[in-house]
Amino acid sequence: MEPLQEFITDLVVPHHRCNVNIIPEHITMLEGAKSRKQHSRKRRSHKSSTLSRREYARLGLNTLPTRQMRYEQALPLHQLWRGYVREHLGLREGDQVPEVHEPRYEEFSKQLIKLDLHGARLQVIQSKCKTLEGLAGICVMDTKNVLKLLGEDDRLRSVLRASASLG
Repeated sequence: MEPLQEFITDLVVPHHRCNVNIIPEHITMLEGAKSRKQHSRKRRSHKSSTLSRREYARLGLNTLPTRQMRYEQALPLHQLWRGYVREHLGLREGDQVPEVHEPRYEEFSKQLIKLDLHGARLQVIQSKCKTLEGLAGICVMDTKNVLKLLGEDDRLRSVLRASASLG
């Protein structure tokens, strides 16, 4: 205990050392404990629940098999999409889409913009690329900038969202 008392006394400013009164019963010694600074500050690697862009590309999720896809295989996806749209927009069989001048049109158009287009049958009405105009197909891939449409001729085509008007 004596070396500890000397150590504590040395920590005190020299002209106050004579006033130091260390009571041995009040000294608590911790053995094996580390201060916060001594703990390693290694960053804990925790597995992210989402894939990184690099992992996504490595798994080939950005690409579609262009030659193996058939229009007939995409038709069930289109049927699923039709059910999804009815449910999302609250439409029943025989319901009419509201006209522009109707009061519920604004609410309807907001919901329409939020729709997922995977499985939608789309047609390019107007495009900067004139060869794409009139192109129709089922959307099999929907990204931020590009739609991939599978045409009835079983060809997969990319359509830029910014340069095309779809219907």
